[in-house]
Amino acid sequence: MDDSNIIRAFKQMQVPLMIVGPKGEIVHYNAAASRLFGYDADELTERAVFDVLPVTSVSELRTHVEPPDVDAVISGMRGRKKNGDQFPLLVHLSFWSDPEQGYQYALMLRDITEEAEATRSAEDEMIRADSALRGARIGVFEYNPLADTIIVNGIWRALMELEDDDPVDVQIEWRKRVHPDDLAAALRPMSTCLEGSVERDSCEYRLRSKDGSCWRWMRTDVSVAKLDDAGRPVRLVGAMTEVTERKAIENALRKSLEQFKSSFDNASIGKAIVGLDGRWLRVNPALCKLLGYTEEELLKTDFQTITHPDDLNEDLSKRDFLKTGNSQVYQMNKRYIHANGTIIWALLNVSLVRDAEGRPDHFISQIVDMTEQRQLSEMKSEFVSTVSHELRTPLTSILGSLALLSSMDDNQFSDDVQRLLYIAQENGRRLHALVDDILDFEKVSTMQMRFKLSRHDIAGLVEDAVFAALPIAEKFDVRVEFDYPNQPSHAFVDPKRFQQVMTNLLSNAAKFATAGSRIEVAVQKQEESIRISVTNDGEGIPDQFRDHIFKPFSQASVASGRERGGTGLGLNISKQIVEKTGGTIGFDSAPGGQTIFWFTVPINEPIKA
Repeated sequence: MDDSNIIRAFKQMQVPLMIVGPKGEIVHYNAAASRLFGYDADELTERAVFDVLPVTSVSELRTHVEPPDVDAVISGMRGRKKNGDQFPLLVHLSFWSDPEQGYQYALMLRDITEEAEATRSAEDEMIRADSALRGARIGVFEYNPLADTIIVNGIWRALMELEDDDPVDVQIEWRKRVHPDDLAAALRPMSTCLEGSVERDSCEYRLRSKDGSCWRWMRTDVSVAKLDDAGRPVRLVGAMTEVTERKAIENALRKSLEQFKSSFDNASIGKAIVGLDGRWLRVNPALCKLLGYTEEELLKTDFQTITHPDDLNEDLSKRDFLKTGNSQVYQMNKRYIHANGTIIWALLNVSLVRDAEGRPDHFISQIVDMTEQRQLSEMKSEFVSTVSHELRTPLTSILGSLALLSSMDDNQFSDDVQRLLYIAQENGRRLHALVDDILDFEKVSTMQMRFKLSRHDIAGLVEDAVFAALPIAEKFDVRVEFDYPNQPSHAFVDPKRFQQVMTNLLSNAAKFATAGSRIEVAVQKQEESIRISVTNDGEGIPDQFRDHIFKPFSQASVASGRERGGTGLGLNISKQIVEKTGGTIGFDSAPGGQTIFWFTVPINEPIKA
């Protein structure tokens, strides 16, 4: 193709083109370039490029090219029309050296007025949105893929720890600070939106702090804001937010869930998550082993199916009560039907989990195998009952015989024989009391002791107890005084068990009182109960024994060498009797001073459990 054909093709191109000589003269141009600057077809002939571009020399044009390159894209240049109006231009500059004519410059021009207006509009919109987004700490950006330019708001710069006047290229700075392992994921939303495969996408990635001291988690959401006539994205908008705190919470929650799963799966006792309808939602290996089912078999059924029929109603009732919110947890001994058909005993602990709105969501159950302990307990109870009853019958006969011998004429026996009879009777009575205490302890511990509550005059019952305690008071050289109340003191008690509690407290006070002192018994009416107190002067209760005083077989070690006797069961039995009949029991004691044991009985008939 000869030069004339090249020039003809050059002039027919629809893209504004211009060739400039070494002195800045416009050598060639096409009609599109004339129209771009507002000139008629031949008016640009013999004009200089300085008339239409804001440069003073061709060497100034060449400064935009970085050697060894021979071309460059110049943005931000403003063209000058014939009438003097200026407009934004994008210039693609190339140059070469002609041996005859010197340097030649080819300029491909594009009016970017619309794009500049869109950019200004976006910047204005960004400023308006910035104030609304500032409180939410949302960094907003807009990307123009044609010009490869990005606009960011102040919050975006703040999230990047950049000052408003910081001259860094935000795209380069962002890429440099994204964790290398996360860069591909961080770039994905922009790429997928530009490809047109999705209209919006998001990602999360790590971003290094400006000082390099830590990694922060960011979330970026990108969406297509504008398409050209061909359906290609020409404007993307996005939002960047910091999610470091949320990630920390997620990591902590993940760790907590892992710990829960580990403790749940590896627990030595049976654990289960149970739905409100009773279905097993999750079970651990220990529970499967305990009940003899596989995990799959249990998850296909519910707890009602394998609960012993005699225990089901109580279990369901307790679960319904738990859902009312009046209780946080319940415990019960119940029987399960093993996969092989045998019955196993278990201690069941159930707690209720509620959802965010406070509605019941599911139960957490802990099931401990108590079959062996139950069998041992039953064997122990049977053994204790058998031995105690076997002791009581002959012991009653022995005590009767001793009493008969003691009632005979003293002259028939020597002093040594009479002394032996006395010792035998005392030891027999002590042994009889021990057997009674063991039987009562066993009854109350196994919930076999029955109470018959009725309304009684408490002062009269206390007076009877004081009279019955005179022999033991005399034995320990103390006296008992009862201040009879002026007002009626009626309450609901089981008279027999009430006397048992009074006997235990009065004998205990006599044993530990200072010789020659007095025991004071008082009855005081309270709002809903009657309070009975027994006070003695003595050594007091040692500090290290206070937490054990109501435990079975507990006896304080005291300095006095007086023989007191006893089984260590009396206070424990008294506590269980008082509490099971609707009262409370306690004590106050100062070392080397007074000790007060007190208990209450209800004025109104207690509600049966």
